[in-house]
Amino acid sequence: MRSFVGRLDPTFDRYLKTSGFLLNWIAVIMFCVMLGANSYNIFLRTVLDLGTMWHQEVSIMAAFWIYFAAYGLLSKEDGFIRVEFLVERFRPPIQYWIFVMVRFAIIAFHVTLFIFCIKTFKLISIYETPILQWPEFLYYIPLAVGTFDIITTEIIHLLRTLAFPERPP
Repeated sequence: MRSFVGRLDPTFDRYLKTSGFLLNWIAVIMFCVMLGANSYNIFLRTVLDLGTMWHQEVSIMAAFWIYFAAYGLLSKEDGFIRVEFLVERFRPPIQYWIFVMVRFAIIAFHVTLFIFCIKTFKLISIYETPILQWPEFLYYIPLAVGTFDIITTEIIHLLRTLAFPERPP
């Protein structure tokens, strides 16, 4: 296991770095889209006494991308909210197995979320957003991308934890 993970470690690092870079830029671009749509609406309301309806749908979709990109970035840095102060009361071997089991729980949760997201694509694909008339499954794409990335990242962290127990989690 140690040699297998050791050989894949450069690939893991590349994946974490590249996907982190992409998620960061997705979040920045979507924030700019949301800012632009809302600024345009504010400008129209202030200057021309007109308003848009579509800016809300665009803002919600952009917010979904921002949220799941941020959550993916947190998983890359291993920055989840934890209760380590409770785990630190146990002996190191027990702490190690708690960290392993927590990784399995995180992976299981996100795999379940990913499966339900894919199943929801089929169901929701017949509906459209009320204003722009875009397919509603667009709301679920950030969820699918984010959960897939988190699953991959957590598997990398799990493999590293199992192969190198002396490294802190």
